[in-house]
Amino acid sequence: MMHRVLGRGAVILCILLAYGRLVLGEPIQNGGPEKTGPAGEWTESSLRVGSLERWFRVYRPRKLPEHPPAVLLLHGGTQSMRKIFALRAGGTRAWTSVCDREGAVLIVPNGVNPQTGDTRGDNQNWNDLRSSKSDRNSTADDVSFILQLLDEMVRTHGLDKGRIYVTGASNGGMLTYRLLIEAPERFAAGAAFIALLPADLRGLEPPPKPTPLLILNGTEDPLVRWEGGPIRGQTEKLMSAESHRDWWIRANRAQGNGVREEALPDASPDDGCRIYRTLHPAQTGGAPVLFLKVQGGGHTLPSRTHTLPDNAMVRRLIGPVCRDAEGAELAWEFMSRYQR
Repeated sequence: MMHRVLGRGAVILCILLAYGRLVLGEPIQNGGPEKTGPAGEWTESSLRVGSLERWFRVYRPRKLPEHPPAVLLLHGGTQSMRKIFALRAGGTRAWTSVCDREGAVLIVPNGVNPQTGDTRGDNQNWNDLRSSKSDRNSTADDVSFILQLLDEMVRTHGLDKGRIYVTGASNGGMLTYRLLIEAPERFAAGAAFIALLPADLRGLEPPPKPTPLLILNGTEDPLVRWEGGPIRGQTEKLMSAESHRDWWIRANRAQGNGVREEALPDASPDDGCRIYRTLHPAQTGGAPVLFLKVQGGGHTLPSRTHTLPDNAMVRRLIGPVCRDAEGAELAWEFMSRYQR
């Protein structure tokens, strides 16, 4: 859903097209191995899931343990497995460095274009927990795709099945939530950025197995708004960030009261943002919830080193970018503590 719901009309369409090129960069056109400096290698492959040929990319660092951990990284709406690593694509680019250092395999699947049915392109979306009537929401069976992909990766890459982590932003964050609700047994921990659950959760049961979860939202997000309500250009409402946090605290059987909020270091005083951290520890039979409030932050991962174009159009579309931390590092620091 990221950058996909900004209203209608020719002017908005032009802005979206320009945004896809200028903010996210031109996608990498890659049908085979792509060298990424001395550290690792990208490959692009597909597998058949039902009637669809589904595509994914894998980044393997040169140095890996015999049974490496893995990070499943889910792109945002109208993005793709390539766009999130294009030039000036922002904080998702940090994941290759994290995986190089930690000896982890990075798995980056591709969504489906709900308008054309294309599974390999660069204007893709996920089937998250919102209504199928939502603008551009895919109806593909993405949960089956992800689970089949993980089985394939365990078989071909010798992954440690107890250390598979899932993370995503925006539409990818919403699919992260869906996976942790419907298939929690497959993941050791998760981290979801700038994403919220739908306000109408009738029929949605809490996950049978709580999973450690990091949640990050910005108070100045112009798309997935802190106070909840419909995404711009849509009618379906999302929870507020605080009610969404409380839903996961209950679902994960984590401690809700008596926890302490602390500020992370203000590493970039000029960015107008500050990150506040609240850890809700697991209670008996539960799993922790780490809630990160980005005061003054917009619809993007925090990043110290990876930039987006700094111009008025970008600021209007996504709001402020927080420079106090690296989102991928925050996610790895939290998730890597846990094994399934």
